[in-house]
Amino acid sequence: MRLRVQFEVERVPLLYRNCFMSFFKEALRSSNSGENRYRRLFHYDDRRNNKAPKPFCFAVRFLCRPEDFQKDDGWLTLRSPLALYFSTSDPGLLIDFYNGVVNKDLYPFVKGKFTLLYPRSVIPLREKPIAGEEVHFRTLSPILIEDASGKPLLPDSPGFLRELNYQTDALLRGVRGRGLHRELAFKPLAIRKEVVKHAVRERNETSRVYTFTCFSGHFLLQGDPEDLRDIQVLGLGRRRSQGFGMVEVVEA
Repeated sequence: MRLRVQFEVERVPLLYRNCFMSFFKEALRSSNSGENRYRRLFHYDDRRNNKAPKPFCFAVRFLCRPEDFQKDDGWLTLRSPLALYFSTSDPGLLIDFYNGVVNKDLYPFVKGKFTLLYPRSVIPLREKPIAGEEVHFRTLSPILIEDASGKPLLPDSPGFLRELNYQTDALLRGVRGRGLHRELAFKPLAIRKEVVKHAVRERNETSRVYTFTCFSGHFLLQGDPEDLRDIQVLGLGRRRSQGFGMVEVVEA
């Protein structure tokens, strides 16, 4: 289950993922039943953050060519709208987020010097059916795979497949209560390295800007059909709830 929300904006900060993380939280809290869901997703109590795998991912897509961006002093000036894609395995979460997105009281949404006006369109999207054991995916947001020490792993890195399986198993176990039915096999088709700057706040400390080495592009993933269907919904890799790891099916 996923949504596509299109906005008209003049510019976004380079750390735009953080702005849309804030937008998601405020949209959720502004819906009638979203406050309780927000607390369950992000807090164990008033003092501790919930680190459990989140049943959603999102991506921000710019509807223009890279050469049409103008970069200046930490900002990207756009010549076209942008689209926010949101995907979740929880129907109630999708409904609460949708209700928040269309709540006019939320707008204008202001985060620092970044402003979102009322969305131009909100479109529900359907996942493509997956019945076989091999799927051609493409990334909607870059996939971040790191080992236990925080070292980034790209598809040609030693240990990449082992870590991909470990992280996906933990994700599925945390969201649906059961891990992978069997190990995944990964075949790159057209992959590129992507370096992303992203602000992270750990243990309620002041946010720090980190540089993450990710990958984007097209790849084949082989595995159990149920696992592949859930990956289509939940994404791959680390920090999916922060704008990383969202995928879509090209061919199944």
